[in-house]
Amino acid sequence: MTTINDKQLDAYVAGKTELKDLIGLSSTDLEQLKGRAQFFLDGSHKERALIMLEMLEELDRTDSAPSLLAIELLLEQGNSDAAEEKIEALLARDPSDTDALVAKAQLLVGIGQMVPAAELLERVVAKDPDAGSDAGKRAVALAAHAHDLFENG
Repeated sequence: MTTINDKQLDAYVAGKTELKDLIGLSSTDLEQLKGRAQFFLDGSHKERALIMLEMLEELDRTDSAPSLLAIELLLEQGNSDAAEEKIEALLARDPSDTDALVAKAQLLVGIGQMVPAAELLERVVAKDPDAGSDAGKRAVALAAHAHDLFENG
């Protein structure tokens, strides 16, 4: 069993080290945990998938993928408050995170706040005018969806 001392704990709390490193989790171990989360997602075990994704978030806060998947799942379930908490945590770490900006825009579109959503999408498109990144592609698709909602009520 791995023992974590106060200095290591302080470094984790300060964001200077990740839990995966403190407990000696290998990249293979992390990939297996990600695979398990995907297994639950694919099998429609959404609550179990959320548990796995939240564990992955804590193990490696530098990897936004588990948070983004959890946000998507929470939005699908209509849990916008929990999704917003995760989005704000990502943006607190990196205010220019295009994936988090698109997730925030998606949340805003879902609650009918089209103007703030459009402003966020404009920021993403300004960073990726050719929509070459995944976030850029999602921003363009979301903008089209928001336009359709606006036009068709």
